[in-house]
Amino acid sequence: MKFMLTAASAIALMASGAFAQDSGMRFGLGLSTLGANLEGAYRINQNWGVRGVLSGGISTKNLGGGGTQTIDGVTYNTSGQLGGFALLGDYYTGSSGFRVSGGAFVSNTNFSGSTTASLSNPITIGGTTLTGGQTANASVEFKRKISPMLSVGYDWNIGRSFTLSGEVGAIGMGGLNVALSAPAAPADDVASEIQNINDELSKFGVYPYIAITASYRF
Repeated sequence: MKFMLTAASAIALMASGAFAQDSGMRFGLGLSTLGANLEGAYRINQNWGVRGVLSGGISTKNLGGGGTQTIDGVTYNTSGQLGGFALLGDYYTGSSGFRVSGGAFVSNTNFSGSTTASLSNPITIGGTTLTGGQTANASVEFKRKISPMLSVGYDWNIGRSFTLSGEVGAIGMGGLNVALSAPAAPADDVASEIQNINDELSKFGVYPYIAITASYRF
């Protein structure tokens, strides 16, 4: 019995050493649903910390479709990428590595697309169908330039200097802003097409955020 109590105490001490983190800085690199992450964090005390995360790099080709996207029946050749900067406050529960985070995400996400009408690629803008070389150009971005961000995560300290972190959360981007230019189509049809695209994309009110980061502690 004495041996079992001693062993249990030793395991508890080892676990607390693995999860607890002294105040200080750490810098890390990782991957997320926004692309590559560059993260800097400061642990103020046992319960509180702050982080800055610079993310980006996922392009339209990474999102599927090989650089093309079909919206409301029109196929656009697309370019652009996801990205932005998050400033977060972290609350740690006791001496564990579990944390709840909240803050703001400043987006530089922007996608643009263009298409040219032909007999083999007719494009319909509202009630107007174009087939003779006319062009249409569209752009999409987060509706909120600065969006609220919430997440939960876990920091696992490895040795004296390294931390492996996982995080799951969401960015409340509030939907998407759509702009469309089609000079050959009547203005009413352009406005109707913008409304159709907005209706199709309205389900994207939040953007999921998942990240894994390896950091070095100072």
